[in-house]
Amino acid sequence: MNAPLDPKTRLALQVSGLRKEYVLGDETVVALDSIDMEIPVGDFVAIMGPSGSGKSTLLNQLGCLDQPTSGEYWLGGENVADLSDDELSAIRAKRIGFVFQSYNLISQLTVKENIETPLMYTGNAGRSEELARLVGMQGRLKHRPTELSGGQQQRAGIARSLVNDPDFILADEPTGNLDSHTTEEILQLFESLNAQGRTIVMVTHEEEVANRARRIVRMRDGKLESDEILRPFPKAQEDFQTKGTTTSPRAGFFRSLLFGVKSLLRHPLRSILTALGVFVGVASVIWLLAIGEGISQKAQTEISGLGANNVIVSSLRPPSRDRKGKTGYYPFGISSADARKWEATIPGIEKIYITREINSRYFSYKSKSRYGETLGCEEDYLELQDLHVIKGRFLNKEDIENNHMVCVLSTKVWKDLFPYEDPIGKKIHVTEYYFEVVGVVGTKETLEDKEHLGYREDFTDNVYIPITTLWKRIFDIYGKAVDGSPMLTKAIVKVDSLDKVSSVAEVIRHTLKDDHMGLQDFQITVPYELMARAENARMLFMGMMGLIAGISLVVGGIGIMNIMLATVTERTREIGIRRALGARQSDITRQFLAETVVLSVVGGTAGILSGILCGPAYKLALESATKLFPKMMESLPPSMVGMEPIVVGWSIPLSFVIAVGVGILFGIYPARKAAKMDPIEALRHVA
Repeated sequence: MNAPLDPKTRLALQVSGLRKEYVLGDETVVALDSIDMEIPVGDFVAIMGPSGSGKSTLLNQLGCLDQPTSGEYWLGGENVADLSDDELSAIRAKRIGFVFQSYNLISQLTVKENIETPLMYTGNAGRSEELARLVGMQGRLKHRPTELSGGQQQRAGIARSLVNDPDFILADEPTGNLDSHTTEEILQLFESLNAQGRTIVMVTHEEEVANRARRIVRMRDGKLESDEILRPFPKAQEDFQTKGTTTSPRAGFFRSLLFGVKSLLRHPLRSILTALGVFVGVASVIWLLAIGEGISQKAQTEISGLGANNVIVSSLRPPSRDRKGKTGYYPFGISSADARKWEATIPGIEKIYITREINSRYFSYKSKSRYGETLGCEEDYLELQDLHVIKGRFLNKEDIENNHMVCVLSTKVWKDLFPYEDPIGKKIHVTEYYFEVVGVVGTKETLEDKEHLGYREDFTDNVYIPITTLWKRIFDIYGKAVDGSPMLTKAIVKVDSLDKVSSVAEVIRHTLKDDHMGLQDFQITVPYELMARAENARMLFMGMMGLIAGISLVVGGIGIMNIMLATVTERTREIGIRRALGARQSDITRQFLAETVVLSVVGGTAGILSGILCGPAYKLALESATKLFPKMMESLPPSMVGMEPIVVGWSIPLSFVIAVGVGILFGIYPARKAAKMDPIEALRHVA
């Protein structure tokens, strides 16, 4: 052993009584036994020894990749033996540069990106081009490791070890896999770095390589066997100080995102299939909510068209059990006498609109003819149904009071009977009577009544005549009530206040039951109540659809977790490399979470675009399905056929946030699993 160093010599590192034990079952293996060693700043030390002598274990201790069982390790005057994992990572990132026997370049990155990898964990500005020139790799910065020779990969590894201006370099068998020519180039590079003031500790099996160092430390059975100085230590040695410029800490985050994208692009099909799960979840959220909103809006529009302040009372053929004992001719339904009674006795009624409808009546003009509905009404029917007169006029009060033989045609009847003539002033044949045409009303969408609630209105084939004329002139087998008053098809009661609608409807119901002696020959529909029910149904539907879509997102999240777990296993060695280069556990977590965020964002963005296009896509799907499966489409609910999806505005940001949240939630476990890996075990992993 050599004499102690001059006390004035500045030390790069110092170990005292260093001991490392491994427990294998019931046996304790001593890998390092009371190691004492001092390495001055600017020294070049080669560590030799047979396999199992402890030299790699010592190098791991010097590189802060492992912690000793006992003893002290001083690095530049700082005791690192008892530091936390994050503090050890900071030392590896800022003060130690690693050169590995197997190069350990990250395969999906270019040479430039590999050199700059340690910068992710320090926030320093890169000097990759300067260092590439230093090691003779300036022309290979855009190449990937698979495009390089062994010597070129080792040169890139050396440049990477210098990028953060470390205090010293640890090299583990740096020439073990190289030919003699490349070995000579690497050793000359080490000598050049050492001459510039770099402290170098190199593990090697080769005597020729060790002789290029200033000092050789030999080990056997976990102990230092000898410490031989080959050349005197230069007294004028200075610390190498060329620190990079600090950049924003956000740079590390953006580099994580960039490297995350590059990693995912290595397996494009797998990444697309993984993002597909998120895409389906987000698209289903938007689509299902849009379809639910479309169905609801259609129902709400139909119901609101009936008037929120209205109560619709319609005649209803009573069930057969209620008609037992009645004569063949027995009028049923509501009558004008019922309407007059309500208006006179029930407070809150503002107005009552009455109609009588007779179907399948014959209309003709000259040689043109067709069947349609004769609808008797008063002049206020125009206001009630919001009809628009496009020719002539509508029925007026004088027509009603004087039983005028006049009519107003719907657009379709007008075009069928008068394809080339102006109908105003002409007379058409309505059953056995002639009626003068005084007006034409525009088209209006039919009010569908799929649940048979009594409010259906088909405006396509109507001929409107004064209701008094209908009662007097048009044959109607059930046109008179028992008391002789004219029968009505509908009576629409307008209430003066929305608060009174339900109570007025209830009074009418009780009045009709009493007056009709319990015969259920009427039906009462309250649009206001239907709107409330439709809103409740909409919320329930949206809740159910949201649940289904949520399940889709969870399934997508499980897919992300599954793929990320497989990715962690595949990239175990990369994780070890990053940890050796100074990555903290939080950095590894951030790296893998960045990849799950990228997957989630890509899938979520595609899902949003698909959701926005749900309107035309839904229409195209219905048209295609109708052509391919006409019989099956006949059974589709009518509310689904005539409906147009309405994208719910808040569903877009909500689904996107949930998608990213699901990605992060299901990515945390794989990311934490990666972060918790032992750096040494990860570096030993063979893919």
